[in-house]
Amino acid sequence: MMRARIASHLLATLGLLTLCLAATFAQAAPARNVLLFISDGASWGTWDMASYYQYGQKGMQAYDRFPVKLGMTTYPLNTSTTPTHNAVPTVSYDPASAWDKTPNAGTYGGFPSHFNGYDYIKRDYTDSAAAGTALATGVKTYNNAIGVDNFAQDLAYITQCAKAQGKATGIVSSVPFSHATPAAFAATNRNRNNYGEISQEMIDNPAVDLIMGAGHPDYDSNGRLRAAPVFAKETGSGGGYVSRTAWNTVNDRAKWQLVQTRSDFEALAKGALALTGRKIIGLPQVHDTLQYRRDGAVVGRGASTPSGKAYIDTVPSLATMTRGALNVLGKGGDGFFLMVEGGAVDWAAHATDTAGIIEEQIDFNRAVQAAVDWVQAHSSWDETLLIVLTDHGNGMPMGPHSDSVAFEPIRNNGAGNLPGVKWHYHTHTNENTLLWAKGAGADRFYDEVDGVDPGLAQVLGFNDGRYITNTDVAAVLQAVIVAEPATCAR
Repeated sequence: MMRARIASHLLATLGLLTLCLAATFAQAAPARNVLLFISDGASWGTWDMASYYQYGQKGMQAYDRFPVKLGMTTYPLNTSTTPTHNAVPTVSYDPASAWDKTPNAGTYGGFPSHFNGYDYIKRDYTDSAAAGTALATGVKTYNNAIGVDNFAQDLAYITQCAKAQGKATGIVSSVPFSHATPAAFAATNRNRNNYGEISQEMIDNPAVDLIMGAGHPDYDSNGRLRAAPVFAKETGSGGGYVSRTAWNTVNDRAKWQLVQTRSDFEALAKGALALTGRKIIGLPQVHDTLQYRRDGAVVGRGASTPSGKAYIDTVPSLATMTRGALNVLGKGGDGFFLMVEGGAVDWAAHATDTAGIIEEQIDFNRAVQAAVDWVQAHSSWDETLLIVLTDHGNGMPMGPHSDSVAFEPIRNNGAGNLPGVKWHYHTHTNENTLLWAKGAGADRFYDEVDGVDPGLAQVLGFNDGRYITNTDVAAVLQAVIVAEPATCAR
């Protein structure tokens, strides 16, 4: 079964060819380099919380000055967690319902509703698997799906298409590399929790040149060496995040160059690590997240961190990993595609952890800044496209009086101080999320506009209200990566 799945990466699929043929190529030349940054689970307030803590004001992040700003809806095809074997969408997004300020005395998901709009966006949400699949393939599907449609058929994804164009490809995450979002760009599976199968497929995938992320089987969440490794089951769910077979493949020096220590990640980021010419896999010496799951009682106090916990000093930052990935992929003659995920933003949102989400979002912001710096030093905006978005909202963080003031924004308490926040949920939402883009082909997003959402303009003050949906991102990626549609057939 695994051999058949891996072999499918080498074959042309109708879905990819159809998507390529649907792209219009007359409006802009293909981009040489494409960078997609995903802050997983970032509701509107998440971006503000980090900016207020970091700078004491908004508008200071690199992406705040990007010329393209759009909303992006994220709903799945349906909210089933298994294939229902039809193509009929059962959920959607309605701006009028999402911003309805009519008081609501009910509850949903264990939280008071307060307003009809709050109640509405708590429902019919996507998970990261369906959302990642939509971004990577252009197809909406059921929750739990990794690169498969609602008929459980494998879909082709943008990483494969980029590789077919001769581009180098990379996947970077602050959570296990086999987790839903990175997996959607390098694997196909009916169930996102089959980490063993997914890790093996990603490691064996000929379309991927570089993988970086957490999930190291030898270390715990505080970066301490375990007495015995924790592996994922070879098939099905359970255990860790990497199967024993995948781990053995990673350690096969004929196939992969394994980077593990913080010093080696930093050397890679500086261009000082000797490269062997093999594929790069970077597994920091930590289990499930780079930093978020650390225990303050183990790592000690950190006076300068939002959470008050010291950082694990043996683990690289997401920005360091991003710089390392760019140093490797940027050497290719035909450019590259790179996906970078701030995955633990979502983990902190599930925990309604204000300090934790600020730490994770700042780490993500610094990774974006590292990419901007790379473009300006080693490329140009005429040949490189950089996109920043989230795959869905999570937690509904708003202002401290947002239980009585509908959609009250996060309160700014100044740089270095935790902002005023009230959380209204503990899991994903169906809100209209935020997207920024700059560079080669960025204006193509405006060709994909689905409509106008007044709340984006009138409540958030983000843009003029125009929005797309997540599958439109895949269409733009195709349009800027593919020089000739037929070359996507493998």
